[in-house]
Amino acid sequence: MLDMISGLLPGTDPQKLKIQSWTNANRTGAAEKTFTAFINPDEFTLNYSVITESTNAIGGNGSEGGFLGTRPLEVTLKFFLDGTNATGKKLNVADKIKEFYEAVGYDGKWHRTCFLRITWGTLTWLRTNQYEFDCELKSTNIQYKLFKFDGTPLRAVITATFAEKLMPEVKQAEQKDKSADLTHVRVVKEGDTLPALINQIYGDFRYYLQVAKVNNLKDFRNLTPGQKLFFPPLKK
Repeated sequence: MLDMISGLLPGTDPQKLKIQSWTNANRTGAAEKTFTAFINPDEFTLNYSVITESTNAIGGNGSEGGFLGTRPLEVTLKFFLDGTNATGKKLNVADKIKEFYEAVGYDGKWHRTCFLRITWGTLTWLRTNQYEFDCELKSTNIQYKLFKFDGTPLRAVITATFAEKLMPEVKQAEQKDKSADLTHVRVVKEGDTLPALINQIYGDFRYYLQVAKVNNLKDFRNLTPGQKLFFPPLKK
């Protein structure tokens, strides 16, 4: 388990952590629902698990522990809700919990949980150049802390664990395969140009028109830092 203190780059304005949800796995178009943290978490937990061979060899009393793969990355977040006005902001705790559940929980029309994307400013999620964590809800625990005399909750803590849920082409790109016959994904950094990125991946910058079309780029000369670009496989 990795406990990591959250934070933004120096000079960056504070931004609220957001969880956006879609009912389509591609997460295309505008988010259908969004949950915004009332108070940003002061910590979060990343769980990265490795799967190794545990079967004993015939006639032996141990295994070689061969590498089998990794489990989906998991993120655990705590959301603090305060309806006492101690923060100077009014909040109806029950309504905020309902907002959370409707955004990340079970969708009765689609009969499954939604596909989620967590973002928090320039925070990266243990992924190279990744400012978004695509996932689905794994578990939720709500702890109520304070009540009015009539039972209305005034304070609560939502503890939620999310498991990474990537599209196949993004997952393939995250594995850092180098072949031009595979899909790649890159997040634009300051100073990046489309021809240079294309040359790195394909070894030939002449494919910039095709890549621009795939990514719906109207002006490929001016890329925006943080922008995610897809580089499709070359046909043999």
